[in-house]
Amino acid sequence: MALFAEVAHAENWRVTTALTSRVLVSDNVRVSAISPQSDTVMELNPQFTLTRRSPRLSLDATYRPRYIDYLDGTIDSRVAHDFNGTGSWEAIDDLFFLNATAISAQRSQSVFNAVPTDNQLAPDQLSRTRTYSLTPSFRGTVRLGDVATWRSNYNIVRSETSGATTANTLTSETFTGTLASTPAKIGWQVDVSTTKTSSDLSRSTDRKRVTGSLIYRPDTTIRLAARYGFEDTNFANQRNGDTYGFGATWNPTPRTSFSGDVDERPFSTTASLRASHRLPRLALSASYMRNLTTRAEQILAQNGVTDLAESLAQLEPFASEADPDQRLRMIETFLRDNGLQRFQTSLTPILSDRQFLQTRMQMTVVHTGVRNTVSLSFFRSESDSGIGGLGPISGDDFALSPVIRQIGWTASYSHRLTASSSINLSLTTSKSDGSSSSGIGSNRDVANATWTTRLGTRSSGSIGLRMTRATVTAGDVDENAVIATLTTRFN
Repeated sequence: MALFAEVAHAENWRVTTALTSRVLVSDNVRVSAISPQSDTVMELNPQFTLTRRSPRLSLDATYRPRYIDYLDGTIDSRVAHDFNGTGSWEAIDDLFFLNATAISAQRSQSVFNAVPTDNQLAPDQLSRTRTYSLTPSFRGTVRLGDVATWRSNYNIVRSETSGATTANTLTSETFTGTLASTPAKIGWQVDVSTTKTSSDLSRSTDRKRVTGSLIYRPDTTIRLAARYGFEDTNFANQRNGDTYGFGATWNPTPRTSFSGDVDERPFSTTASLRASHRLPRLALSASYMRNLTTRAEQILAQNGVTDLAESLAQLEPFASEADPDQRLRMIETFLRDNGLQRFQTSLTPILSDRQFLQTRMQMTVVHTGVRNTVSLSFFRSESDSGIGGLGPISGDDFALSPVIRQIGWTASYSHRLTASSSINLSLTTSKSDGSSSSGIGSNRDVANATWTTRLGTRSSGSIGLRMTRATVTAGDVDENAVIATLTTRFN
């Protein structure tokens, strides 16, 4: 891999390579409530990362062929091909842009099982998901007496799932366009959007919406908007009619922000509310979201309820970095050196081919000290398949319950022991319940204690203990594991 990295010396291109070896000793390698079996699992995880930084092209692509060997033969050895890539290309100056995303990973087949958060141990409870997104967009100016700004995006998403019990494909096409007046104390904006989805397991859906907005900016810190328009859908019951709403953003200081949008739509009320505040070493954030979503949108938003990088980006020394890509790399290095996971309270997305209405509330508090980092995150969500559903439900969590409620929190503490080592403690608890008529539910508690150290300029290692306690339909699940890793970066 070190030789392979030498080929990437073209201007602004860079190939980095790394190898992670992991040994996991588990007393319940299948995460089973019926017949727990112990085994030692060895993994070899090479990693190849290609990056490009230039004024017109940005690329981050990572490929990991993960070889997993069960030494006692409880499960057949296998190779899991994971990849994650994002790219942005300004094809025509200030006019035509192209964005792309590709994600492939193993995920739990259901929110009602007990697979641990690393999603590697029990392949019979996992599904392989591959999700691709391509977005060409036009941005420019249009003269209508005054100068207005035009933006439009056409997003194509394809999500494929394969596993022991399911194999299906979901596709969606979304067009959005915005024509807005130039910034002024009083302005206007027109938005149009269409969304079409189709899958192997449910009928196609189609949504069309057009709205007009009147915008008022009394000063540079406040933006108020009132909207009115029309929306047409072909959900389970044909719904069309007027749509109207109100939005506001308020940024009284560089450290405090608030944004909110509420819309009354033919099928339901939707909302997006966000608030954040930061002190020199403390960041607080809260959000409330209620909108239609799909499994592809959840996967593209990454696997986690709370993104720790969002909170750390508000704190120093990260907040002073103007380049968002460089800021994210600084945060990821900080998280790695302190043994922290970027995404907290990770749960499997609901892998349904339906558009469903999801209501989610989450709060996060992060404190960073000279040697300590403390974070606490909480979430609560409700997913309802009755809004966007068409036809019978099969092969997903909504087949077990039409409404799924989830609640959870994560507390983590990281302490830097020396300049090169740290210890991290975390406790994650989560609960998933179906509607009262279904009688189905599960809960899971996972405790981790991990010691991480740098072994050189390019190598790091860790050793930790994980304890999982869960209750699923089949009964109680206990799993204890000791995990050791060694990572070497070759360039």
